[in-house]
Amino acid sequence: MVEELYLQRRRAWEAALVTAQNFLETIADEILEDVDRDRLNAQTARIKDPGRSADKLRRYVSEGRITEPTDADAVAEALPDLVGVKVLGKTPRDQLTFVAALERACNDPECSVRFAQPPTDYVAFPKPSGYRAYHAVLVVRVATHQGDLDVKVEVQVKTRLQDAWGELTHEDMYKPGEALKPTKKHTDYAAHMAHLLDQVDAMADDLAAQLDSLTAASKEGNVLSADPIPKDPDFIHARVTRTGPRYALAVGPDGRRGLVPARSVKAVIGSTDRIAVNDYLEVGDYIDVVVEDSEDALYYHLTSRPPRLKPAKKRKR
Repeated sequence: MVEELYLQRRRAWEAALVTAQNFLETIADEILEDVDRDRLNAQTARIKDPGRSADKLRRYVSEGRITEPTDADAVAEALPDLVGVKVLGKTPRDQLTFVAALERACNDPECSVRFAQPPTDYVAFPKPSGYRAYHAVLVVRVATHQGDLDVKVEVQVKTRLQDAWGELTHEDMYKPGEALKPTKKHTDYAAHMAHLLDQVDAMADDLAAQLDSLTAASKEGNVLSADPIPKDPDFIHARVTRTGPRYALAVGPDGRRGLVPARSVKAVIGSTDRIAVNDYLEVGDYIDVVVEDSEDALYYHLTSRPPRLKPAKKRKR
């Protein structure tokens, strides 16, 4: 029956994967509109190997967790993780922000994607092994030649370190039905490693918040104010080497790289609206700046309008 199910539905599953990934990526697009988009991605997706699915089904039956399925629909109902997408975030705040946005979307009556069942939050309530992740099963409707089909897609939302924990502890070798049984040493080590990685995640959050503060569009809320020119200003010609929504990096004649914050761009273009720095500066652009060597960072503040003056985009608030 597993083979029959795969023959009947693989094409629909593939379509559901594409739809689910697009859905998840659009959520990430919206919440990271003005920051580093690489902080979240839903690029890892898979359809479970049919052999592993058959093994899992037999184990469920032998353990008495389900009755013997009599048709392909019953097999699909018993195995909600046949189709899956992994969403990886850099830090816990990315994970939490994404989860909140996902829940808002799936609980919206107008959204075509919904939860098949209440999600399971292993971040708030980790497994005894130390495993942390947010699990949800989405229902994605796919058009087929026999009519619409609702496909269940499992979504796991993890930080990169939560995902790395599985690799470092060889978690897949100790899952139910696998050859190895976890020893007390393995269990203790895995739980301790999860705790340590959780602390590193928290530290990464703090560093990310510090970076956000240093690259903020304005120093106090949305108030527009030009940065003060140092007492003995050093004016230089710099080349942009990296750019993004919140800041750009540029290298000066002495080889030092400085930060061009959004507030500096806003000041010279006379804008009080939210902007994206990469609308105005691109890699390779040459800019005239004044150097501010502060305790926090080496800043390059624009002294003239940027090379590219694009119309301000309408951005969601």
